[in-house]
Amino acid sequence: MEKLVKRSGKVAFMDVSTTAIPNFLRMRKFTEISKSKNPTEYSRTYVDEDGEVTDVTGYSEEISYAFDLYSGNLVHEKIVKITDDELTGDEALVKILIVDFSKPVEDGYEARLRTYTTVPDTEGDSTDAYTYSGAFRKNSNMTKGVATLNADNTIATFKATGEVAEYPVTFLVKDSEGPVEGANIKIDGTTFLTDANGIVAVFLEAKTHSNIEVSKTGYTTQDDISVAVTNKAELKEITLVEA
Repeated sequence: MEKLVKRSGKVAFMDVSTTAIPNFLRMRKFTEISKSKNPTEYSRTYVDEDGEVTDVTGYSEEISYAFDLYSGNLVHEKIVKITDDELTGDEALVKILIVDFSKPVEDGYEARLRTYTTVPDTEGDSTDAYTYSGAFRKNSNMTKGVATLNADNTIATFKATGEVAEYPVTFLVKDSEGPVEGANIKIDGTTFLTDANGIVAVFLEAKTHSNIEVSKTGYTTQDDISVAVTNKAELKEITLVEA
């Protein structure tokens, strides 16, 4: 049974500890925390084919952020220090834990931890509150694990289960006439949408993903698609048949 996952169902926590013992605090009072995969594309046209071919060769994940500054908020203070002091290198690194409340595991929830470089952008562009914005850009591989939280879900404790190996997979959906725009590709409960070229690029764990569903109004739904993700970029072509 399908169930809508609310935006509040995936919550970010930042390690604000100044010691070797992590202290993950909920990233509160943010007006934006949005993730982009930023795929690197390789496009070319072969002389014996019509149209352009595009592959994804890599990803440079980033999280865009914006917040109203609150005194006493340790997460805000950490980002402000990096911004105001123009810190670089290791001093600009932050560890962000994404907790998925829609996926309970053991006595907690599925969570993913990654180190990012803080890239500040603007500040003070509001007349109502003092604001900061910028981006956190990928600086390490992702670690998967289980997060347990305190009573009011403001402090998280993370137990790693292993580093996640993820690789780019490009899906190309077409019919007898060419690319299919707006096709839904459902993978492990998450739905992606193809663009005008019938393409959508995703980042998947290195394993075989089965029962992938591809659908669009007017076409016969395919729900038995599988793709084996290894240690390289993959291209998966899917041909839809009109219903």
